Amino acid sequence: MSNVKVNDRKQSKVAFDNAYYKVYDDAVHLVEIYFGANQKQREKYQSYLDVTSKKVYAVVYDLGTNIRIANSIYPTCQLEAKERRLYQEKAIALCFDLLTKYNLIMRRLRIKDDKYTEEMKHIAHEINCLKRWRDSDGKRYKNLG
Repeated sequence: MSNVKVNDRKQSKVAFDNAYYKVYDDAVHLVEIYFGANQKQREKYQSYLDVTSKKVYAVVYDLGTNIRIANSIYPTCQLEAKERRLYQEKAIALCFDLLTKYNLIMRRLRIKDDKYTEEMKHIAHEINCLKRWRDSDGKRYKNLG
């Protein structure tokens, strides 16, 4: 067993990936069930659901892409550290965009705010993971030449 306090441990790659995969799986599930729309709502808002589903997929795919790009950059200079941080910040912004899209969908379909709390928690967890990663990098790479 490690002598390092839990708060001082770095997040494992597996835990970080699992956070993204939960967000991805949630998005796929919500699209598959038409965001919880009933039959009448599906008929009334079919074009809205189609367009919104594509946008949700695009955000989730872009989120994964930005995470992978940031993770593929191993900074050896300040410029590379800034580029890595830029992709981390884009990923955070995409998480907030996804939260906004979910809220707009629930508002349009008049779905109760508490219906998708787990999905929202998964996105919030992903945001926190990304922020901790960004902060850790800021400390690690602040002295690069």
